[in-house]
Amino acid sequence: MDFITELPRSEGCDQLWVIVDRFTKMAHFIPLKEKTALDLARIFAKEIWKNHGLPTDIVSDRDSRFTSEVWREFLKILEIRLRMSTTFHPQTEGQTERLNQTIEAYLRAFVGHEQDDWVRLLPMAEFVYNNSVTTGNGVTPFYANYGFHPCTINPPDEKDEPVNPASMVYGHWMTAIHDSARKGLEAAQERMRRYTNPDRKPTPAYQVGDLVMLNGRNIKTRRPSRKMDHKNHGPFQIEKVVSPLAIRLTLPRKWKIHNVFHVSLLEP
Repeated sequence: MDFITELPRSEGCDQLWVIVDRFTKMAHFIPLKEKTALDLARIFAKEIWKNHGLPTDIVSDRDSRFTSEVWREFLKILEIRLRMSTTFHPQTEGQTERLNQTIEAYLRAFVGHEQDDWVRLLPMAEFVYNNSVTTGNGVTPFYANYGFHPCTINPPDEKDEPVNPASMVYGHWMTAIHDSARKGLEAAQERMRRYTNPDRKPTPAYQVGDLVMLNGRNIKTRRPSRKMDHKNHGPFQIEKVVSPLAIRLTLPRKWKIHNVFHVSLLEP
């Protein structure tokens, strides 16, 4: 899940909550007024829980509402694991970041001149997205979830024989769909690895206590010109190796940022 913020006000809303399932790619686009973490918990129950049940984990960025005690406690009670992205590394939740671009492109094409009608466009945007074939698994989100495509023609074509959708949703049928979707996702991941890995250098074998320099492109300082500012900050000591790709650093107390960084931002 992710937010699209600073949108033109439409029906009192100025931001969009995008929630997408990692496996089937089904998405929901929820317009929001400024909401607290408690409001998000209620909306989550209304829009997601009642339709899909509870997820096992949620990937999100470090928005203040997601890092709040209220949201954390809400997920803890429901036994949902919260997996937040590392600092300045949006690729962690690249799925929603990419979907955000799709939504913005749709709204940009159909929104009125005053840009105050985008909330009314969201239902059709969501339907069109969920009824379109995704490159990851090769099927539409609707088909991956339900085993059939919803009717998009009214009245339906008389040449087509009516089909009872319930007759198609057998356990073995859905298993076959999910197996096919899983193979498609694995193939998409393999393509991404094939295109990106040749240009990647091996990750240094960092250990606790090592000193590293932190890339400064995402760090805001009080110096007048970024062009003349330091390219790297530090050295900082490694506090914990969270994973081969995520490192926790000991930062100055005055730095109000999360202290876990992707290895691409670090240098020995």
